[in-house]
Amino acid sequence: MKRSKLYIFDIDGTIITSEHKILASTLKGMALIKEHDGKIMLASARPPRAIDPICDGLGLKPFYISLNGALIIENGKIIWEQSMERKIVQQVIDLAQKIGVSVNVYAGQDWFIRETNFWSTQEGNVVGYYGEIKDLTTVAHAHKLLLIGEVDQVIRLQHMLKEKVPQVLAARSFPNYLEVVAAGVSKARALEKVCDLINVSLDNVVAFGDGENDLPMLQVAGFSVAMGNAHENVKRHADFVSLSNNEDGILLGIKETLGQGGV
Repeated sequence: MKRSKLYIFDIDGTIITSEHKILASTLKGMALIKEHDGKIMLASARPPRAIDPICDGLGLKPFYISLNGALIIENGKIIWEQSMERKIVQQVIDLAQKIGVSVNVYAGQDWFIRETNFWSTQEGNVVGYYGEIKDLTTVAHAHKLLLIGEVDQVIRLQHMLKEKVPQVLAARSFPNYLEVVAAGVSKARALEKVCDLINVSLDNVVAFGDGENDLPMLQVAGFSVAMGNAHENVKRHADFVSLSNNEDGILLGIKETLGQGGV
């Protein structure tokens, strides 16, 4: 493989454990990359405020892809973005409310909800903070909409959006989580933009992930590592399959890269 310059890691299911912890072996892996002058960044569906603490825990400066590729953040500032316009946002919200799912609107650093409910509270418990109550009809634009409900509701809504709102991409990250971004938004596209900004070839990128939404990012990277807990389709397309996120999968994947001549 070519000498790597950038390592990019998904967060949930990859860089943190199923209990939302960072393993000591993962910190060792980060140190190995730094010793070889490699750059490190994260990529996640999470909003910025839920990624900053992960950066702190890893000893990294805030530099990451957020909201499934709709934002690129560096040191608390948006350096690139792709949002959905008001008309589209309101169309998606209307359909979601008719179905009866929880609507979570992410715009820049903000997270808005119409009301506190079981689903929004559950999400807040995971990411470490809670949405701000707001009249969602006043939302002018959004980078991502997270629609949460019962599995049958979410599947029905996904089909409706595909048919009625082709300007968005609606994909399930969990069986009952529907992530909605502007059509064309992805971690892969954001990674391409990052490489342009920091003048690094995609051939010199190593990408780690576990979910199907990580697959395009892994496919454009020069070398890809699937976690042991990854979706089978991700494993099939990866250059290396490591241990799980609850084991020493990050460290093993980094050592594998080093062993093949990468940073």
